[in-house]
Amino acid sequence: MSTGEHDTALLRELDSQLRGLVRERVRAGDRVALLGEAPELARVLEAAGCAVLAVPATGERVERLRSFAPTHVVLPEGEGEPLLQMREASEAAPGAEIFLAMRNAGASAALLETLLGLAPGRQGASVEAVLRGLSSLGLEVRHQGLISRQDSTAELAPDTARALRRLLAQLSPTAEADGVLLVLGRAASRAPSREQGLLSIVLWAGDTPAASLDETLFSLACQEYRPLELLVVLPPDASSTEPDARALLERHRRLRDFSYQLIRVPEGGMARGVREARGQYLSFLDASCVVYPAHYVQLVQRLREGSAAWAFARSRWALVRETEGGRFIAEKKPFPLGDHFEFSHLLEHPALLYGLVVDRSRVGALPLEVADPVEAPRAELLARLASLFEPVFTAGLATWEWRALGPEPVALPAPSLQVLLPLASLEERVARAQARGESNKGLRYQAIDRLNQRLRERFPGTHARVRSLVSRVLR
Repeated sequence: MSTGEHDTALLRELDSQLRGLVRERVRAGDRVALLGEAPELARVLEAAGCAVLAVPATGERVERLRSFAPTHVVLPEGEGEPLLQMREASEAAPGAEIFLAMRNAGASAALLETLLGLAPGRQGASVEAVLRGLSSLGLEVRHQGLISRQDSTAELAPDTARALRRLLAQLSPTAEADGVLLVLGRAASRAPSREQGLLSIVLWAGDTPAASLDETLFSLACQEYRPLELLVVLPPDASSTEPDARALLERHRRLRDFSYQLIRVPEGGMARGVREARGQYLSFLDASCVVYPAHYVQLVQRLREGSAAWAFARSRWALVRETEGGRFIAEKKPFPLGDHFEFSHLLEHPALLYGLVVDRSRVGALPLEVADPVEAPRAELLARLASLFEPVFTAGLATWEWRALGPEPVALPAPSLQVLLPLASLEERVARAQARGESNKGLRYQAIDRLNQRLRERFPGTHARVRSLVSRVLR
């Protein structure tokens, strides 16, 4: 299929899914403004009992929208600059939901075809640029649907095309999408300005007992690092537990003051916590964790001393038992082991997400949002960070604990990632791996040599047979 045929098919898919999404979200009596030619959608909406206004002329859009007072505004693909359209719609109808369908100028497939000279650069904006521009318009995403092409660029070997597309997606996850459907609404608050030196901790407080949250908040109140803000994310059904969480926060902040915010939204609470975090430094935490007093001080200090974009610390995994007499720790073990950072650490222990600090001024526009905590998103964010930025690992004593009520989870399948690191970093990793191999080999030789010496002394007649056996083992 040619590039033109692909684009035509993509436009048809965008139009079809946009119509389905609008029909799904509007109700009889709603007032829908169509900023473009969409006669079929207009007929369907009118048949459903909606008032419909078609506004094709750019010059009179704002006036007509204000007088119509729509509950929903639809911006079809290809009808102009998306951010300008959204600005007009949000100013003229501030309470309306805005539907947007657009091709992604930053899609990995389109970028590869442009680099290979197979097609001109795709016109329009990238999804990443639109998402970054929403905060300046006072808008937030209420629904997002991505459309991706599954085929690869014909002029490249399939494996090569897939590897390049994955590489671009690590830099910008939305690069995997060739088209996007967005439903936007007025944001509760505008994006905060970044505050230098402030540490923002996004704390997931769902799925854990109140006793665990109490321990976590006490450990945060004892932190030596300041200034500090907490963004406490509660699950959508936490209406009964929210007062208890607020009471715990107020009690612990009396030990040492910190600012906090409770976040409870239908979905994506952790992502919203990241967006609303004001700090230069960002960290994640779970209500099953406790941090020692110098934990954040040490990590931030290591970042300030060098040029790394993020740092993480050794932890202890602790197995917690609950009995009638209370909670107690039945077992502890440190992770990860070793004195140097290894990529495998992050795949074997996804909970290491809760022991890191990111300097957001050094990662640029790289998205740091993590989905509400399930295992796969935790591992994906960790591996994506490590594939792009070499971290600092504080390899001394553990400075935080992950307290689990059950067994430690098994390691997850390794995500398929391309590693973007300086050659010197890769050479250092290879050298460490070779050194470990030589060390292990040396220990093996020493053990066999000691065994050989003992057998020679105690059983001289069997020495020749032992040497033959050892020679076969060492091959």
